[in-house]
Formats: sequence, C-alpha cells, structure tokens
Amino acid sequence: MKELLTLILMFSIFKSNSQNIFFGEYKKPALLQKLEEYQKPNGQTWEWLGFYIEYDHHYSATPLDVIPFAGTGGDGIHFGFLTDFGTAKDLSNAPIVCVSPSNDPPIKLVAKNLTDFLGLVVTIGQAEFLDEDYKTEEEIKTRLQEWDEVSEVDWKGNPLPKDEIRQMKQRTAEIQQGRVLLGKVLKGQFQIDPMTSVSQYIKDLRDLRKKEITIETSDDIGIKYLTEKLIIDGFDYSIKDSNIVKDYLDKASEAKRLKFYRDATYHYILSNDYDNDIKKLIIEALKKDGYKREAQILEKKY
Repeated sequence: MKELLTLILMFSIFKSNSQNIFFGEYKKPALLQKLEEYQKPNGQTWEWLGFYIEYDHHYSATPLDVIPFAGTGGDGIHFGFLTDFGTAKDLSNAPIVCVSPSNDPPIKLVAKNLTDFLGLVVTIGQAEFLDEDYKTEEEIKTRLQEWDEVSEVDWKGNPLPKDEIRQMKQRTAEIQQGRVLLGKVLKGQFQIDPMTSVSQYIKDLRDLRKKEITIETSDDIGIKYLTEKLIIDGFDYSIKDSNIVKDYLDKASEAKRLKFYRDATYHYILSNDYDNDIKKLIIEALKKDGYKREAQILEKKY
C-alpha cells in the first residue's frame, strides 16, 4: 500500500511538472480541461473534427509565446494560445493561432479565444481547414465536399477494387456521422454554437489585431505590448555570428528583444543541430527578462 501511494505521489508530481513546462504560471482554462476530460474516457477523441488535445507540439516555427494545446496529425499543424509574452493574463481569453511549419508565414491568427475556435471548427468540419484562407462560405462548403469525396481510381487513373471503394465510403460515412455527433456534444455539453460567417469573422479578427499590435513582426501577427505603437528596425537575421547577436540582445530595449524572440523562430532554426549558439543566447536573455516558461520550453523542446 505504501509503495502504491508513493507511485501515485510521484506520478502526480510528474504530471504537475509537465504542465508547468507547457503552461508556466498560466492556469489551464476550464474549457480546455473539459475537452481533455472528454477525450480520455473510453478512447473518445475529437478526431472526427480533425483535432486532438495534446500539449507537446513544438517545432522550430512555433513562436515562443505560443502555448500549444491541439494538433491535427497532418504536416505538423497545431493550434495554441498566443500570450504576447505575458500580455494575455488569462488563457481563456487569449487569441488562438494555427501553426503550420511548412507554410510561409507559418502562423495565422484564427480565433479570438478557445470558445470561438471550437465554434469555427464545428462550422467548417475539419480543424485543419483553418490553415487555409477563405473569401466566402461557399468555398468552405466546397472544401469539405472535396475532403469527403471518395475517389474510385488510384493516382494513375486505374480503377480501385470495389471492396476498397466500399470500405472508404463506409469510413467517410462514419466520419460524417461523427461530425454531427461531436457537434451535438459541443452544443449540449460545452455550449458551443456554429459560426454564422467564418470568412467574415476571421477577416474582422485580423483587421482588429492589426490595430491593436504595438510591435510588428515578420510573421504578420505582431505583438501586443504595453506601450503605444513602436517603430522598431528589424535585426539582420542573416547574421549568425553569436557575438553580434549577444551584443544586440545585451544593448536592445525589452521591446526590441521581444521582437527578436518572436522573429527568431521565423528566421532561425533554433535546435541543437542548427542555430544552437543563438538558441543558447536567447534562452539566457529570456531568463534575464523573466520569461521562465519560454526559456524552459526553448531549452527542452526545440
């Protein structure tokens, strides 16, 4: 019995430490906890809507001030809370971004908060579609129809076996039914309603963001910093001399460093195999500026 209690305590500490790595001093939103709890029992997932709750999504393109919470399973696409380096005080109200490592730019603002993110996903049918831009609602419907379409020929144009076609159609029917089911779950258990106009919502969201940011960044998302709008000359990111980078970080204002931290994941590959010296300098600077979560994530997950 004593051994069991020890194991439970160790697991509890490990789980707590893991959450601290990903969330730092932020509290996990109640809605996110509820999504996670639904995903756990009986193997239930949000797969039919194209996402799953998982926090360990950290690619070289993932901004340091993004806290990932979900992935799609395709091309490294994941979603996260944009904290603007601590400007967002409550993750329940933090903007949601989509990070797609193979795209340029790799980050897009997609929702005002987690609630709206879920409303968008249930409306468009697949979370991965948020990686794309749409001008009309008709384009979204067409995209979902194309996604669900079952081809009866292979990539060479040769007819597929009838059994294979039948199985694919059955699978598609299951996914479509699953979407309807999860839509009812989100409405009934989470009070999430579909959006009336996805394209207009995202346009308005991004237009507002442009007005609110005070520091412009290479990813076009910008940073909401607690000052008036600042004009900051960008660092020459073709420079990989660690001495020059260190001198810049040592002498730069905090606002300039914030811009550098965000832009660094866009211009450098902050990993042990590539721009490791610059990665180490950023970790050191983040710690000095008090960004413990960001420094720890960069050190352990990139």
